[in-house]
Amino acid sequence: MTQTKEKVSFRANPGAQEDFVKSQEPFPAFIGGFGAGKTIAGCLKAFGYTLSNPGAHGCITEPVSGMLADPLMETWRELFGEYEGNLWVERGRLGPNWQIEFPALGSHILLRSAETPGRLIGFKVAWAWMDEAAETEGGSQESAFLNLVPRRRQAGFGHWLGITTTSAGRDWLWRDWEDDPKKGHVLFKATSYDNPYLDKASLAETVSEYGEGTPLYRQRIMAEFAQLEGLVLPTFDPQTMIKPWPDTVFLSSIAGVDFAPQSPTTVVESSIDLSGRRWLREWLYERECDNETLFKACRAAMRAGVTLFVGDPSGKEQIRDMNRERIPTIAAPSNKILDRVKAWTKPIGENRLMVDKSSQFLIREVTGLTWAKKRGRLLETNEFSPLTPDHAVDAGAYALMQQNKMIIDWKPPEIGNW
Repeated sequence: MTQTKEKVSFRANPGAQEDFVKSQEPFPAFIGGFGAGKTIAGCLKAFGYTLSNPGAHGCITEPVSGMLADPLMETWRELFGEYEGNLWVERGRLGPNWQIEFPALGSHILLRSAETPGRLIGFKVAWAWMDEAAETEGGSQESAFLNLVPRRRQAGFGHWLGITTTSAGRDWLWRDWEDDPKKGHVLFKATSYDNPYLDKASLAETVSEYGEGTPLYRQRIMAEFAQLEGLVLPTFDPQTMIKPWPDTVFLSSIAGVDFAPQSPTTVVESSIDLSGRRWLREWLYERECDNETLFKACRAAMRAGVTLFVGDPSGKEQIRDMNRERIPTIAAPSNKILDRVKAWTKPIGENRLMVDKSSQFLIREVTGLTWAKKRGRLLETNEFSPLTPDHAVDAGAYALMQQNKMIIDWKPPEIGNW
């Protein structure tokens, strides 16, 4: 094994990011708000340790396999791309043996998904790093963490298992790093405001999406282990945001569809007026709804100007049936709970969302939907309360998501001389 002569230099931001990178504790955790530099911190720590400990092997996990390509490898290349080929190489991309190799150092870094904890066995490393460890898209990552702990037994090196993530409330990370810290578990925190390089306009937009002071804001911006509780859309103002449907020209009219065999199937339209406001109204809210009733409501919406329907991605069969009936329908970009919430909070925070006063089911849900109460001391996932319906809110979210995807930074046209 030969030493590399490549000269490498990098520096973490002073504060939590630098403290995490330099930590010698066996279980350091960096909890940060949006844009606080969490993934960058993990990359810096992994890269720096590998250079300082030739022959040491490591393992990096993301919640799901797709995140290994982006953000992980995208961030890795942004930081260390100039050394690719000379100091490190990527092997087995997207495959079961995906890794980053350092040929001159005799080291490698395994890239794995945490969604299948049972596969995090059968190897020995000196260190591991779990990025976005609070994310629950593939389930709780506590099992993955527990499987990685004994993997750190490569002889001759100092062992550590680091965590970088945004808070998800009072979960296992809160329990073991803040509420009752275990031995060797050290916690570093940074808010979104702590990163001097974060684009101020982007930060302001994100704050607007979450609503300053809300539990989501406290989690995602202020890096607090805040529990999502109370109203899901607390900044929705019924006094100013519930109006009669306007007689105006709309730039875009899309309807979201939430399918349910027994619970209400819902169709909710979102139309954008010339000022950029989103107007929402319900076309269907029917329990044990059959296809004939659904198709009838969709055709009525089409006659009123709706040009596209956006369905719950899990309803593949229903989406196929709607298209067979010549009702143009696609799957929503996401059905993750926080994506659904953000689809509403963004236009609400920018004061450009209105709900039709005759849409009583939609109004009831928007004003009454609450977060599930925690069970005991922990709540592993963010959920809506089963006591408050969310069907119309979900349908509206699918339409809003698609419009946000189609219309980026739209501004009213300037009327000049023709």
